[in-house]
Amino acid sequence: MPDLKLIKNPGYIYDLIFLFFYKYNVDLFPELFEANEEDMKYFSENFKLFEPISDDLYIFFRVASDKHCFFTLNFFHNHAQVLTTEYDLAFLQREVSDYDSFTKNVIKYYFEDLNDNEVNECILSKKRLFEIVKKSDYDDKLKAKLYEFFMDPEFYIRLLQYELMAKDIQLSSYYERNYAKILDVYNELNYELLQERFGFLEHPKTENNIYLSFCLLNKNLLQLRCHSQMLYLIGIDYRTTLERLKKKHIDLIPEQFGAALSDVNRVKMLEVIRQKGECTCKDLEAMLGLPASTAYHHVNTLEKCGVVRARTVKKSMLYSINRKYFATLIEYFQKFLKSAEKQ
Repeated sequence: MPDLKLIKNPGYIYDLIFLFFYKYNVDLFPELFEANEEDMKYFSENFKLFEPISDDLYIFFRVASDKHCFFTLNFFHNHAQVLTTEYDLAFLQREVSDYDSFTKNVIKYYFEDLNDNEVNECILSKKRLFEIVKKSDYDDKLKAKLYEFFMDPEFYIRLLQYELMAKDIQLSSYYERNYAKILDVYNELNYELLQERFGFLEHPKTENNIYLSFCLLNKNLLQLRCHSQMLYLIGIDYRTTLERLKKKHIDLIPEQFGAALSDVNRVKMLEVIRQKGECTCKDLEAMLGLPASTAYHHVNTLEKCGVVRARTVKKSMLYSINRKYFATLIEYFQKFLKSAEKQ
């Protein structure tokens, strides 16, 4: 039976990122996270403990699509392979300090239709880059922030590094004062209870250790990540989210299917996975000609929607069609067919 291992990171780093995420998306929280008045009060009161946060990091943390922002996608979600091992603030700062790569990733994130050659052209020519920003559909505020960043990327990246270090000092102190809350939640869990509570999510089985990492600030967080290790990333009030997910689980089946197929890249991915039986994210990246971050985003969406399954083989994550999901989906739509036959 797998052991449950408590680790401070990546939950701690996710909370660190969450401070900035909340700063730039507080107006979107009720819609994005179904946050009620009590939740918003909790977030607001805790956020005040960490003020001020620079107003100049907008493009890094403002949500652009699919509830993700540039920073979480590129510096958290894309590092699933190291979340249970070397992922910490030092690792994060090393990744951020590659200024050229950082700037290219900003361009790719906001203008994902550009190929690598076009991205390189933008790096060499601010005029070309500014033309693309001007012609984009983004609002005036975001365009202005993009212009500011591209005028002097290194300044804003250094500012980001400084802000991460400054908030780390405050957050570390906050964790010391409140870590008992994490221990209370962790100590009431065991493997059987974990399976009982999370079984409806149909996550892949494992014989390896299961890692638990908790968030104090992002209290409703509930994420399952499976790479070389299975990781439960959980807020200290995760049961509220869990109960909401259980209630919506059956009704979400057709909605999830619509979300999964709402992008042509995901439709193509499903067909590739069907033909190959199993494939890795790198396979999908190569076969569909997608940037690594884009390929990961789409296959991760398919997995979250339940359309594909993931299993770990050595250090690789293999994706396959979730036949059980499609069987349930067929059963769901059968009722409409039977209704039509009676008419």
